[in-house]
Amino acid sequence: MKQWITVPTLVLVALTLGACSRYHPTAPPMDSTTAGTSGRYAATAGQGGEHEGARVFTGAGDITASVTAFRNALGTLNPNTPGSQAGGRREINWDAVPALFTNTNTFPADFFNQPVVGRARGLVSTTPGTGERVSDQNFADLDPEFANEFRFFSPIRTFAPIGSDRLTVTFFVPGSNTVALSTGFGVVFADVDRRGSASISLFDDEGESLGRYSAPASPGGLSFVGVMFPNSRVARVEIHSGDAAIDAGLADVSVRGRGDDDEDDDRDRLSQGVLTLRGHDHGRGHLRSRDLVIMDDFIYGEPIAASAGQAGPVASGMPLGTK
Repeated sequence: MKQWITVPTLVLVALTLGACSRYHPTAPPMDSTTAGTSGRYAATAGQGGEHEGARVFTGAGDITASVTAFRNALGTLNPNTPGSQAGGRREINWDAVPALFTNTNTFPADFFNQPVVGRARGLVSTTPGTGERVSDQNFADLDPEFANEFRFFSPIRTFAPIGSDRLTVTFFVPGSNTVALSTGFGVVFADVDRRGSASISLFDDEGESLGRYSAPASPGGLSFVGVMFPNSRVARVEIHSGDAAIDAGLADVSVRGRGDDDEDDDRDRLSQGVLTLRGHDHGRGHLRSRDLVIMDDFIYGEPIAASAGQAGPVASGMPLGTK
């Protein structure tokens, strides 16, 4: 005996098949946190996203291969002497910072642009916070609770802004006040627990965005993100390192506390400078945990003058080694 299929039944079957196809994608989209050692090119341009022509390098956990690939792409490591080289790269791993500026919040913003051998690397760092800090104890000097939280990539010093989770890097002809451009910039982050909480945003000399690029998550480990272009066009880099500024008494995401609404409220208060936690004034459970992140190596293309002009001298300093 024949079984007739009614129109309502056909409609129901079609809707069911459509729903199945929507919830079973065949391949996930690629984004800026896809790990890779040889780099990849951003395919699209847009505010807040990747910029067309950018070559992106990322890594998590064992980041050695990704860092090496980025270094090789930028070119030869140049000596830390005043004046620009024709190409290549410069690096900062913080280990040449003397004891005078270690484990304090008074690290000079122009330390790595002073016109002396060892310091002349063409980079000035500023923060909307209260200072910058280089640590030789992975910030356990600031709070003993951080002893098991962070790690370094190149021993032994690491770095973070204080009073803010934001840092701005600008480029100059090494050892001068002449504005410069770089082919790219990369940074090593430590203890990125959540995707998107650590990123770099690049800008050209007219302030136009060259894209925002996130570091992949690596809880308790290392993450790397580096971006380069085929020519020198990066004038400024804005670094976002975590959900809150590194501070004594502030817990990382390994400590759970209050609800999401309270977390959002406290994030606003932290950004406005209204809420701070220091020492033992508050228990660690008072503020819900944030993704606290510190930094290690900065790696960037040789800073080359953006326009013709005489390089002016900057504040002098004591010579250091080239490490």
